[in-house]
Amino acid sequence: MNSTVIQPPQLSNGRLLLLGVSSVILCMSFIMSLFAPFPLALAIILYGRTKGFLTGLAGLILSFAFAILVYKSSTLFWFYVAIFVFGLGIGESILRGFSPIKSMLGLGLGFMLVVAVAAGAWIKSQNMGVEQFMIHEIEKNADKINEQKKMIEQSQDQNAIEVLNLLNNPKLMVKNFLENLPVYFFIGVFLMLWFNMFLALKSRRLLLSGNDYPYSEKNLLHFKVPFGFVFVLIAGLSLALAGDHFGVSSYEIWGYNLIKCLGLFYFFQGFGVLSDLLSFIGVVGFFRTLIVTVVIFMASYLIAAVGLFDNWFDFRKYFIKRKTEE
Repeated sequence: MNSTVIQPPQLSNGRLLLLGVSSVILCMSFIMSLFAPFPLALAIILYGRTKGFLTGLAGLILSFAFAILVYKSSTLFWFYVAIFVFGLGIGESILRGFSPIKSMLGLGLGFMLVVAVAAGAWIKSQNMGVEQFMIHEIEKNADKINEQKKMIEQSQDQNAIEVLNLLNNPKLMVKNFLENLPVYFFIGVFLMLWFNMFLALKSRRLLLSGNDYPYSEKNLLHFKVPFGFVFVLIAGLSLALAGDHFGVSSYEIWGYNLIKCLGLFYFFQGFGVLSDLLSFIGVVGFFRTLIVTVVIFMASYLIAAVGLFDNWFDFRKYFIKRKTEE
């Protein structure tokens, strides 16, 4: 019988530097920025807290240099600060042997609370409300917005007219932005934490297979939303469909936001069911990756629905039953 043993990685300073640089490069990308915390978490897991922290600190300095010298804006730097916190939090939770699901929830909720308090305090120091502050920032960047208008006017996109209407109406643009900001911030934080926690756990199991650890990426794949949240989802659906009848227009927005936030956690549960289904029918390798990618980007709502109905049907028991019968 031919068996292969995964050799532990060679922990050279060059590879540590590569992890730090790759984190900054991923942060500067668009879609791939979702995975930027993973190299920092891996650096902490493989090299320890001190070297991992120093790697993240070097990434902060590098991102600050790019933000000021290249992009002429501090946005990249502050985004990397979030990457830094997530990477350190994931790595530390794995080193300490904490439950990955509890760590993800605690880190995500704590981070959002700190950001909300810090942003609120800073905006309050400007002696203006949130909406006034946003309008003021738009007016400060009028030149950049005018450049965007020219590009959109030349575009053949069907949504160009709607975008131009928003750009020409700062109050409407700020209103739409503030209505959608909380839910997209919530989804972005937990989506990033889940995927990077998954990659870090899987890498730890593969690279350090000889060391005992109570958790693996399978714990995230068996993520299950407590049944009681079904009633919260029903309440959100009721507000979304009948919010106007209560006399408060914002109820409808709150309902849709509640559905989207809970839908993310049902997506995690449904993704675990999908992963077990693919394993059961023997789909592996590139074809498995292709199916997962297509389903995530084109049928995310279907996966969330699977996660929701899994509370009643427990789809995994059918996989086990059929396997036992065979």
